Amino acid sequence: MRVRGVLLLPAIALATLSVSCPRPASEPAATSPAPAPASAVTAPLAEAPPAVAAPAPSAASADEAAPPSAGAAVAPGALVASPGGDPLALPALPPELVDDGSDKLPELDPPPATSPTAAEEEVHELASIARETWVFAEPRWTSRRIGYLRAGAVVARRPEPSGRSSCADGWYRIEPNGYVCIGASATLNIHDLAVEASSRRPVRRFASPALPVVRGEAAPATAAQAGAAAPATAAQASEIAHATAAQAGEAAALLGGLPYTYVMSRSPTPPLYARLPDEAEQRSAEPDLAAHLLRAATAARAPDFVAPPPPDATPSVLLYGRPAPGLAGDRRSPDALVLGRARTRSGFALLSTFDHDGRRFGLTTDLAVLPLDRTRVIRPSAFVGLKLPEDVTLPVAFARRRHAARLIPGERGGLTRAPLRFREAVPLSGASRRVGGIDYLEARDGSLVRADDVVRVDPLPRTPAWAVRGRKWIDVSIEKQSLVAYEGARPVYVTLVSTGADGLGDPKTTRSTVQGLFRIHTKHVTVTMDGDEEDEDPFDFRDVPFVQYFTEGFAFHAAYWHDDFGTARSHGCVNLSPLDAAWLFEWTTPEVPAAWHGALSLRKGTLVSIRP
Repeated sequence: MRVRGVLLLPAIALATLSVSCPRPASEPAATSPAPAPASAVTAPLAEAPPAVAAPAPSAASADEAAPPSAGAAVAPGALVASPGGDPLALPALPPELVDDGSDKLPELDPPPATSPTAAEEEVHELASIARETWVFAEPRWTSRRIGYLRAGAVVARRPEPSGRSSCADGWYRIEPNGYVCIGASATLNIHDLAVEASSRRPVRRFASPALPVVRGEAAPATAAQAGAAAPATAAQASEIAHATAAQAGEAAALLGGLPYTYVMSRSPTPPLYARLPDEAEQRSAEPDLAAHLLRAATAARAPDFVAPPPPDATPSVLLYGRPAPGLAGDRRSPDALVLGRARTRSGFALLSTFDHDGRRFGLTTDLAVLPLDRTRVIRPSAFVGLKLPEDVTLPVAFARRRHAARLIPGERGGLTRAPLRFREAVPLSGASRRVGGIDYLEARDGSLVRADDVVRVDPLPRTPAWAVRGRKWIDVSIEKQSLVAYEGARPVYVTLVSTGADGLGDPKTTRSTVQGLFRIHTKHVTVTMDGDEEDEDPFDFRDVPFVQYFTEGFAFHAAYWHDDFGTARSHGCVNLSPLDAAWLFEWTTPEVPAAWHGALSLRKGTLVSIRP
């Protein structure tokens, strides 16, 4: 398994790649020993990318430059990973995880101006035209990488380059920090066709419910859930594509925690077109088209059918029969019609959807044209954890049965039954009662929930040494399938997750989540994860949202392909619902600047404790 198209530090235990969460073939390099063009970090859409977790020679063609790489190093957190141990029992934060200041960026140039200070001044910008446009700490290829931009991102830059070392068009200081080489993966022309085609940016920030607003799936009429259950209006769809600051929250709500609209391929899998095909070209590329359209029309009448969002205008880059521009490193023939076919069990993120010749198509983030009637639109999970106000703390219970009930005391001492919705979060008082021979837990509102109907997330048995005021950290319990975010000793967020399907097994030989104490070191707004075709569970999930790696190939990320949070079922990563993953991504460090797509830091990331 692997993360596609992104380089990560080559210090990872490689023997476990086929049994855990999708692994990066190499982790983000702290330094790069030899100059190399930034285009080397991308892979063409139609080609198989180099294996992400193995340091074996790349399968890329000989005319592609090798990407910058780093020598072997200890993966962040690896020295303190202790399967079966209790990280909470450590007497102090291990020295391997202490911030020693090595991530501090050099102050070589002042940051670029982001707004004019005088009428005659202007804001200078550059744009990404690649899947990854790397940002370096200093204006040279051997410097440390601190993050990357995604195609379509436009950032402020200094007017003049800060150097031209192995970069003929110059290294430019960008906002808020770091340097980008203008060349194969970045351009000063912010009106480039690839920039225009990719201008729809992923939505990152979503309203996080707090007591007593939304608990679990208790309010299906919220904006996020209503948008998932019914088609949006044309005006709302326009807001998603062209949201202003005032409209951003409303537009984000329609996506239910996902940064884009997502679809999963049906069988047979859809073709990936380079341009909008006419009717004859569709029949040629899809020999079963007539029968398929009849089946699709029938499926659209099913009660569980999820309609795509209202159509946008056809992207201007596809007008007049033009092919979609390829991203840097994506070599496309001007005459190409079909780029390939989607793999089995594949998912795609869409920049836009639009009508053409009576069919609905979508433009993927890889700038391929996808017929949506050969996919199913993802309805995001409505589940969301609980943000804890200062006056509410653990324990919190989550209903784990679909037909549970709570008992509400009446005025005369009687008890009445009320429904308890599946995975609804119930803050507890800590007291318990026995009613009719059955154990109940008392909620803070005085109601009672049956103890065996819920999973209870309790306060920690001990306060760890690192839980100091102001320090953020995350506690994950594999047995409880729970995650609690802390600021010092105070819990601020609690939710249910899906860890590795094999529970407390050995993460090197089973699909289990690694245990120990780690730091988040690499964050991606989205990144593609896929597995080998011969794997027992092959998949190809493009743009997995809100991915946060904390050691080797293990990460927190949203799962748009399942809604089993609270049940172990992943390949080893910690799966979260989209809304939970979006909240956690913005809360943790390293911070990902607004226009960036990823950030790296070996010493400043949020602490992660994973225990039984």
